[in-house]
Amino acid sequence: MVGFVVYGITAPHLRSLFKVFQGEHGETDGRVTVRDNGVVIVDQFYENDPSFTEEMTKLIESLGYKVQVFKGEDVTVDFYKTLPKLGAGLYILRVHAGVLNTSMETYLFTSEEYNQIDHWVEQLTGQVAKGFANPISEENPVFAVGPAFVEMSMEGDFRGAAVILSSCLGLYDPRLAEAFVKKGVRVFISWDEKVSLSHTDKAVLRLVELLLADRVTVKEAVSKVMEEVGVELEYGAVLRFYPEDKGDLRIV
Repeated sequence: MVGFVVYGITAPHLRSLFKVFQGEHGETDGRVTVRDNGVVIVDQFYENDPSFTEEMTKLIESLGYKVQVFKGEDVTVDFYKTLPKLGAGLYILRVHAGVLNTSMETYLFTSEEYNQIDHWVEQLTGQVAKGFANPISEENPVFAVGPAFVEMSMEGDFRGAAVILSSCLGLYDPRLAEAFVKKGVRVFISWDEKVSLSHTDKAVLRLVELLLADRVTVKEAVSKVMEEVGVELEYGAVLRFYPEDKGDLRIV
């Protein structure tokens, strides 16, 4: 084991930059195409609060896009391996995330109970770690996947998709975003600190509306969300995209 993931998203029931990968991923213009490939929503909180995914699905379908939804127990290590193969143009990940206490890299939580036997190769190579959604009690640890997992174990290529990580700490450290970019993601949008579930839900719903309905650029959408929804007051989280010099991208 390389360490423990000690911070989770600040949800009510728990109290938890944008880079174009050129060449083989086909950067031909300033767009991410969602129309043909649709949207994937991964919602680890669905059983406790389905309202976000229900509202998001209604919004996306009203704009003519198709949606695939994966909930709760669907979110396993093996599921994350197949994420690129789902072939979406936009991925919305409403999941726990935390930072590893040794390297401070961001890891994504699964719903799969942790043990020392399963995924032993990934454990030995630092691709997965033990994650605590509630770092105070350290109860019910689960597997969490990190940047090395994205690069080494995710199958296939995101082929120019966009990722919105609606969670804590997605851009606390850039290495998770960098790993997604190396797997073909063109833009990665997330928070730079811990954030409450209610705050990120409100922000991401508005963000997607601005991107898909109003067709504004990533930079304009993120700026507008920060204007309207604001900084997360308890932790000071700010919504960002990676890297900052490609803010003119549009998601269509």
